[in-house]
Amino acid sequence: MNSVNYIAIDISKDSLQVKSISETTCLPYSEPGLARLRDIALKYHAPLVVCEATGGYERTLLDFLHERSIAVALVNPARVRAFARSEGINAKTDPIDAEILLNYAQEKKPLGTPPPAPGRAQLTAWLDRRSQLTEQLAREKNRMAKCVSELRDDIRAMVDYIETRLKAIEDHIRKLLQNHPEMSQQAQCMQAIKGIGETTAWTILGYLGEVGSIGRNQLVALAGLAPFNRDSGLRQGKRSIYAGRAKVRKCLYMAATCAAVHNPVIKKYVEGLRKRGKPYKCAIVAAMRKLLIHIQSVIKTQQLTLA
Repeated sequence: MNSVNYIAIDISKDSLQVKSISETTCLPYSEPGLARLRDIALKYHAPLVVCEATGGYERTLLDFLHERSIAVALVNPARVRAFARSEGINAKTDPIDAEILLNYAQEKKPLGTPPPAPGRAQLTAWLDRRSQLTEQLAREKNRMAKCVSELRDDIRAMVDYIETRLKAIEDHIRKLLQNHPEMSQQAQCMQAIKGIGETTAWTILGYLGEVGSIGRNQLVALAGLAPFNRDSGLRQGKRSIYAGRAKVRKCLYMAATCAAVHNPVIKKYVEGLRKRGKPYKCAIVAAMRKLLIHIQSVIKTQQLTLA
């Protein structure tokens, strides 16, 4: 008998569709609705709230549950949708989604999501904002290159403003890390590795907080750097990486490209792969894995030797 009582919640902007073994209800996504959800959860022994990542709408719910020590599991919506298709369910409404999510939890038994370390949620939020402004800056520069002359000054003013805001955000991130010694020390250790700069260190701390607490194979898969087999019968397909955390992978790609030039160990490693006939990008992905595993080792042991 399963001792965990799952409470599935389908999250939308204004409502929470709640489904448990004995209750189905729709609550407003507001303080009164969250208070009602707390009362529902506390009726059960060992409740575990299960919800999907929704691009940001889940944050208020997660913070509310963590603050009240109610276990919550945040699951990948793609896996839940694949589970629904495997059950032959194609319809999609909030009540149906909540029921599918409950069935998924009962079948797959997801583990609770731990609360973020102090300061990590703020770091992630500021990194998200930095990423938004960086993308906006690139768009404005592209517009300036193609605009009529009458608009150039106006676009230049916007470019200058965005660059000023980016500098202010980066200064704020540095101050944030100073107020959290553990993250600050981890960032400094990472930046001691040739090829790892501030942005890469911030990205790993913000988007890959599990770096110091999970195994290396799980870490590599989480970052989307684990090559998956494509074999069938006698056919051996080409291995390729898939999924994972794109923001981490993008930053590690730039770091590995830099390290392939300036880090003597990574440079030798990449050159060795190239001599064996590996394509350049394949060698860089291998260097990304090597760098990430070394980053994990540095954070755990504080030893900078790169093997």
